[in-house]
Amino acid sequence: MTRIRFNRLIPLTTAVCVVTACATQAAQERATKVFLLAGQSNMDGCGKAEDLPGEYRVHPANTAAWDNPLKKWVPLGTDSFAEKRSFQFGPEIAFAHVMAEAFPESTIAIVKTSAGGTRLWKHWLPGQAMNQRFFGNIGNALETLHDYEVCGMLWMQGESDAEELDKAKAYEENLKTFFADVRKQTALPDLPIVMGRISSSLLKETPWCFDHAGIVQQAQEKVAAADDHVFIINTDHLETLKDNTHFNGPSQIRLGTEMGKTMLKEIK
Repeated sequence: MTRIRFNRLIPLTTAVCVVTACATQAAQERATKVFLLAGQSNMDGCGKAEDLPGEYRVHPANTAAWDNPLKKWVPLGTDSFAEKRSFQFGPEIAFAHVMAEAFPESTIAIVKTSAGGTRLWKHWLPGQAMNQRFFGNIGNALETLHDYEVCGMLWMQGESDAEELDKAKAYEENLKTFFADVRKQTALPDLPIVMGRISSSLLKETPWCFDHAGIVQQAQEKVAAADDHVFIINTDHLETLKDNTHFNGPSQIRLGTEMGKTMLKEIK
Protein backbone atom coordinates (compact mmCIF):
# COMPACT_ATOMS: atom_id res chain seq x y z
CA MET A 1 0.00 0.00 0.00
CA THR A 2 1.29 3.46 -0.86
CA ARG A 3 1.74 5.56 2.23
CA ILE A 4 -0.82 8.34 2.53
CA ARG A 5 0.76 11.76 2.72
CA PHE A 6 -1.10 14.18 5.00
CA ASN A 7 0.45 17.53 4.21
CA ARG A 8 -1.93 20.06 5.79
CA LEU A 9 -2.13 19.03 9.42
CA ILE A 10 -0.87 22.18 11.16
CA PRO A 11 -1.37 25.14 11.39
CA LEU A 12 -5.05 25.91 11.12
CA THR A 13 -5.80 29.14 9.34
CA THR A 14 -8.94 29.27 7.19
CA ALA A 15 -11.44 26.66 8.33
CA VAL A 16 -13.63 24.64 6.03
CA CYS A 17 -17.34 23.96 6.28
CA VAL A 18 -17.76 20.18 6.37
CA VAL A 19 -21.52 19.68 6.51
CA THR A 20 -24.44 21.27 4.72
CA ALA A 21 -25.93 22.44 8.00
CA CYS A 22 -22.80 24.54 8.57
CA ALA A 23 -23.08 26.51 5.36
CA THR A 24 -22.97 29.91 7.00
CA GLN A 25 -20.14 32.39 7.18
CA ALA A 26 -19.75 31.77 10.91
CA ALA A 27 -19.35 28.04 10.37
CA GLN A 28 -16.89 28.59 7.55
CA GLU A 29 -14.65 30.43 9.97
CA ARG A 30 -14.33 27.40 12.22
CA ALA A 31 -11.12 25.44 12.53
CA THR A 32 -11.48 21.72 11.81
CA LYS A 33 -10.26 19.22 14.39
CA VAL A 34 -10.20 15.66 13.05
CA PHE A 35 -10.38 12.58 15.26
CA LEU A 36 -9.73 9.05 14.00
CA LEU A 37 -11.72 6.16 15.48
CA ALA A 38 -10.96 2.49 14.92
CA GLY A 39 -11.69 -0.96 16.32
CA GLN A 40 -14.10 -3.87 16.32
CA SER A 41 -17.68 -4.33 17.54
CA ASN A 42 -17.49 -2.14 20.64
CA MET A 43 -16.22 0.66 18.41
CA ASP A 44 -18.99 -0.11 15.92
CA GLY A 45 -21.34 0.20 18.85
CA CYS A 46 -24.45 -1.71 19.87
CA GLY A 47 -26.21 1.25 21.46
CA LYS A 48 -29.71 1.54 20.02
CA ALA A 49 -30.61 4.91 18.56
CA GLU A 50 -33.96 4.96 20.36
CA ASP A 51 -32.18 4.57 23.70
CA LEU A 52 -30.13 7.75 23.34
CA PRO A 53 -30.68 10.14 26.27
CA GLY A 54 -32.49 13.34 25.33
CA GLU A 55 -29.38 15.52 25.47
CA TYR A 56 -27.70 13.32 22.86
CA ARG A 57 -30.54 13.21 20.34
CA VAL A 58 -29.70 16.65 18.98
CA HIS A 59 -26.02 17.06 18.21
CA PRO A 60 -23.94 20.23 18.31
CA ALA A 61 -23.90 22.12 15.02
CA ASN A 62 -20.11 22.08 15.02
CA THR A 63 -19.86 18.29 14.64
CA ALA A 64 -19.65 16.14 11.53
CA ALA A 65 -18.97 12.51 10.63
CA TRP A 66 -17.42 11.05 7.51
CA ASP A 67 -19.74 8.65 5.71
CA ASN A 68 -17.32 6.02 4.40
CA PRO A 69 -19.59 4.42 1.74
CA LEU A 70 -20.94 7.71 0.40
CA LYS A 71 -17.58 9.49 0.73
CA LYS A 72 -19.01 12.70 2.14
CA TRP A 73 -19.40 14.57 5.41
CA VAL A 74 -22.78 14.25 7.10
CA PRO A 75 -24.22 15.59 10.36
CA LEU A 76 -23.38 13.47 13.37
CA GLY A 77 -26.20 10.97 13.72
CA THR A 78 -26.94 7.62 15.29
CA ASP A 79 -25.67 5.36 12.53
CA SER A 80 -22.27 3.80 13.21
CA PHE A 81 -21.57 3.43 9.46
CA ALA A 82 -20.95 -0.25 10.10
CA GLU A 83 -22.63 -2.41 7.47
CA LYS A 84 -24.22 -4.76 10.00
CA ARG A 85 -25.13 -2.24 12.71
CA SER A 86 -27.48 0.29 11.16
CA PHE A 87 -28.98 2.89 13.49
CA GLN A 88 -26.75 1.91 16.37
CA PHE A 89 -24.06 4.06 17.92
CA GLY A 90 -20.67 3.71 19.53
CA PRO A 91 -18.47 6.03 21.61
CA GLU A 92 -18.35 8.68 18.86
CA ILE A 93 -21.61 10.31 19.97
CA ALA A 94 -20.62 11.28 23.51
CA PHE A 95 -17.00 11.84 22.48
CA ALA A 96 -18.03 14.39 19.85
CA HIS A 97 -20.27 16.17 22.37
CA VAL A 98 -17.37 16.52 24.80
CA MET A 99 -15.10 17.91 22.09
CA ALA A 100 -17.75 20.24 20.68
CA GLU A 101 -18.29 21.78 24.10
CA ALA A 102 -14.56 22.16 24.71
CA PHE A 103 -13.89 23.68 21.28
CA PRO A 104 -17.02 25.66 20.34
CA GLU A 105 -15.14 27.64 17.69
CA SER A 106 -13.97 24.49 15.90
CA THR A 107 -15.68 21.86 13.79
CA ILE A 108 -15.25 18.42 15.37
CA ALA A 109 -14.84 15.93 12.50
CA ILE A 110 -15.13 12.19 13.18
CA VAL A 111 -13.61 9.60 10.81
CA LYS A 112 -14.48 6.12 12.05
CA THR A 113 -13.48 2.73 10.63
CA SER A 114 -14.58 -0.38 12.49
CA ALA A 115 -15.82 -3.91 11.95
CA GLY A 116 -17.04 -6.50 14.42
CA GLY A 117 -14.89 -9.56 14.98
CA THR A 118 -11.76 -8.11 13.39
CA ARG A 119 -8.46 -9.22 14.85
CA LEU A 120 -5.40 -7.04 15.30
CA TRP A 121 -3.05 -9.79 14.10
CA LYS A 122 -5.15 -10.64 11.05
CA HIS A 123 -6.84 -7.43 9.92
CA TRP A 124 -5.24 -4.26 11.31
CA LEU A 125 -1.49 -4.61 10.85
CA PRO A 126 0.24 -2.80 7.95
CA GLY A 127 -0.89 -4.09 4.57
CA GLN A 128 -3.93 -5.95 5.90
CA ALA A 129 -7.57 -5.34 4.96
CA MET A 130 -8.80 -3.15 7.84
CA ASN A 131 -5.53 -1.23 7.87
CA GLN A 132 -6.00 -0.37 4.21
CA ARG A 133 -9.65 0.51 4.72
CA PHE A 134 -8.76 2.68 7.71
CA PHE A 135 -6.20 4.76 5.85
CA GLY A 136 -8.33 4.82 2.72
CA ASN A 137 -11.22 6.36 4.67
CA ILE A 138 -8.90 8.87 6.30
CA GLY A 139 -7.39 9.86 2.97
CA ASN A 140 -10.82 10.30 1.37
CA ALA A 141 -12.02 12.43 4.26
CA LEU A 142 -8.97 14.68 4.49
CA GLU A 143 -8.89 15.32 0.76
CA THR A 144 -12.13 17.26 1.17
CA LEU A 145 -10.73 19.59 3.83
CA HIS A 146 -8.67 22.70 3.24
CA ASP A 147 -7.12 23.42 6.63
CA TYR A 148 -7.39 20.99 9.48
CA GLU A 149 -5.57 19.29 12.33
CA VAL A 150 -5.61 15.58 13.09
CA CYS A 151 -5.83 15.78 16.87
CA GLY A 152 -6.03 12.21 18.11
CA MET A 153 -7.26 8.65 17.77
CA LEU A 154 -9.60 6.35 19.70
CA TRP A 155 -9.03 2.57 19.71
CA MET A 156 -11.51 -0.02 21.04
CA GLN A 157 -10.43 -3.51 20.03
CA GLY A 158 -8.85 -6.69 21.35
CA GLU A 159 -11.70 -9.03 22.18
CA SER A 160 -11.11 -11.30 19.19
CA ASP A 161 -7.37 -11.49 19.86
CA ALA A 162 -8.21 -13.06 23.23
CA GLU A 163 -9.56 -16.24 21.62
CA GLU A 164 -6.19 -17.92 20.99
CA LEU A 165 -3.27 -18.02 23.40
CA ASP A 166 -0.53 -17.33 20.86
CA LYS A 167 -2.43 -14.38 19.38
CA ALA A 168 -3.08 -12.95 22.84
CA LYS A 169 0.62 -13.20 23.68
CA ALA A 170 1.45 -11.40 20.42
CA TYR A 171 -0.98 -8.56 21.11
CA GLU A 172 1.49 -6.23 22.82
CA GLU A 173 3.98 -6.19 19.96
CA ASN A 174 1.21 -6.11 17.36
CA LEU A 175 -0.37 -3.10 19.05
CA LYS A 176 2.94 -1.26 19.14
CA THR A 177 3.37 -1.99 15.43
CA PHE A 178 -0.10 -0.73 14.60
CA PHE A 179 0.17 2.47 16.62
CA ALA A 180 3.60 3.17 15.11
CA ASP A 181 2.12 2.69 11.65
CA VAL A 182 -0.70 5.15 12.38
CA ARG A 183 1.77 7.76 13.52
CA LYS A 184 3.98 7.15 10.50
CA GLN A 185 1.10 7.42 8.06
CA THR A 186 -0.20 10.62 9.63
CA ALA A 187 3.30 12.07 10.09
CA LEU A 188 2.40 12.69 13.74
CA PRO A 189 4.95 10.88 15.93
CA ASP A 190 3.23 12.01 19.14
CA LEU A 191 -0.37 11.48 18.01
CA PRO A 192 -2.47 11.03 21.19
CA ILE A 193 -4.24 7.66 21.29
CA VAL A 194 -6.97 6.85 23.81
CA MET A 195 -7.63 3.13 24.07
CA GLY A 196 -10.48 1.30 25.76
CA ARG A 197 -9.12 -1.73 27.62
CA ILE A 198 -11.22 -4.79 26.85
CA SER A 199 -13.65 -5.68 29.62
CA SER A 200 -13.22 -8.40 32.22
CA SER A 201 -16.83 -9.39 31.52
CA LEU A 202 -15.43 -11.33 28.56
CA LEU A 203 -14.33 -13.97 31.05
CA LYS A 204 -17.96 -14.68 31.94
CA GLU A 205 -20.17 -16.86 29.79
CA THR A 206 -20.31 -15.49 26.26
CA PRO A 207 -21.31 -16.85 22.83
CA TRP A 208 -17.61 -16.85 22.03
CA CYS A 209 -14.45 -17.93 23.84
CA PHE A 210 -12.30 -15.12 25.25
CA ASP A 211 -10.25 -17.24 27.64
CA HIS A 212 -7.13 -15.11 27.22
CA ALA A 213 -8.70 -11.69 27.80
CA GLY A 214 -6.42 -11.12 30.79
CA ILE A 215 -3.33 -11.42 28.61
CA VAL A 216 -4.70 -8.89 26.12
CA GLN A 217 -5.62 -6.54 28.98
CA GLN A 218 -2.06 -6.72 30.33
CA ALA A 219 -0.70 -6.07 26.85
CA GLN A 220 -2.85 -2.96 26.47
CA GLU A 221 -1.78 -1.69 29.87
CA LYS A 222 1.90 -2.26 29.06
CA VAL A 223 1.65 -0.36 25.78
CA ALA A 224 -0.03 2.57 27.53
CA ALA A 225 2.50 2.56 30.37
CA ALA A 226 5.43 2.63 27.95
CA ASP A 227 4.09 5.41 25.71
CA ASP A 228 3.56 8.94 27.05
CA HIS A 229 0.91 9.59 24.40
CA VAL A 230 -1.19 6.44 24.78
CA PHE A 231 -3.93 6.49 27.41
CA ILE A 232 -6.12 3.65 28.61
CA ILE A 233 -9.73 3.53 29.82
CA ASN A 234 -10.62 0.66 32.15
CA THR A 235 -14.02 -0.56 30.92
CA ASP A 236 -14.79 -3.02 33.71
CA HIS A 237 -17.40 -0.63 35.14
CA LEU A 238 -19.36 -0.54 31.90
CA GLU A 239 -22.48 -2.68 31.54
CA THR A 240 -22.85 -5.07 28.63
CA LEU A 241 -25.73 -6.72 26.86
CA LYS A 242 -26.69 -10.26 27.90
CA ASP A 243 -23.78 -11.59 25.84
CA ASN A 244 -21.29 -10.15 28.39
CA THR A 245 -19.37 -8.76 25.42
CA HIS A 246 -21.01 -5.72 23.85
CA PHE A 247 -21.52 -2.49 25.77
CA ASN A 248 -25.12 -1.28 26.00
CA GLY A 249 -26.25 2.22 25.06
CA PRO A 250 -25.64 3.95 28.42
CA SER A 251 -22.20 2.34 28.60
CA GLN A 252 -21.34 3.62 25.12
CA ILE A 253 -22.23 7.11 26.33
CA ARG A 254 -19.99 6.66 29.38
CA LEU A 255 -17.16 5.24 27.27
CA GLY A 256 -17.32 8.11 24.79
CA THR A 257 -17.46 10.66 27.58
CA GLU A 258 -14.46 9.18 29.38
CA MET A 259 -12.51 8.94 26.13
CA GLY A 260 -13.33 12.57 25.42
CA LYS A 261 -12.25 13.81 28.84
CA THR A 262 -9.04 11.80 28.63
CA MET A 263 -8.27 13.16 25.17
CA LEU A 264 -8.90 16.73 26.37
CA LYS A 265 -6.24 16.42 29.05
CA GLU A 266 -3.68 15.67 26.34
CA ILE A 267 -4.63 18.11 23.60
CA LYS A 268 -5.81 21.16 25.54
